[in-house]
Amino acid sequence: MKTACSRTRKGMTIAGLMIVIAVISILATMMILSSTESIATAKAARIIANLQILKRATLAWYVDNRDKVQSDGRVKIGDTTQPIQQFSDEQLNLASYLSHAGGSGLNFNKTTAKYDKNIGRSNTYLKEGCYGICDGGTVTVAKTFDEDGNPKTWETTEAHRNRWYVGYAFQEGEEAVRDKIKGMMKTAGVFLGTADAHQDTYHDNSTAVWLRVL
Repeated sequence: MKTACSRTRKGMTIAGLMIVIAVISILATMMILSSTESIATAKAARIIANLQILKRATLAWYVDNRDKVQSDGRVKIGDTTQPIQQFSDEQLNLASYLSHAGGSGLNFNKTTAKYDKNIGRSNTYLKEGCYGICDGGTVTVAKTFDEDGNPKTWETTEAHRNRWYVGYAFQEGEEAVRDKIKGMMKTAGVFLGTADAHQDTYHDNSTAVWLRVL
């Protein structure tokens, strides 16, 4: 007589195994997507919080240094008068203000000058992954167009030096973070634009996020 223990047990079929593997793969993909989404949301919130901190520090600096700010918004330190973004952190001595505002660890005011052949001058841009202060002084618009409707000559005005912004330049691979911030623009009071805050056109592939200070 055969006992219960001696009965032949059938193993899982290949089809059943494939179904299990497919289910596990789907669940793993969902977990990865959910994790990526959460990371992007958290980083977007942190960037906006850092911009708020930098804005408070900049306002405090402005109040204490009104004598250094010219009527057109440029800043004069020593014998040098220039847009605020062209001064280093050491020259502005903003570190103590950032510290009091809770932003002592920010990668601040890292800028680089890039020559724009369309307008024949250099603009100051935020470097990727960095925070900084920039004015809105240089606005470049097309003045004349060729027969195909493409800009032929440009006109640059400097009417907005007294508008200051704090910003963050996105790094490569932060497209999801940028998209999250795009959805938070109205509630957070920020806007997307170029890395120099000088352009008036903002688009889906913007390179930086800005918050107005003055």
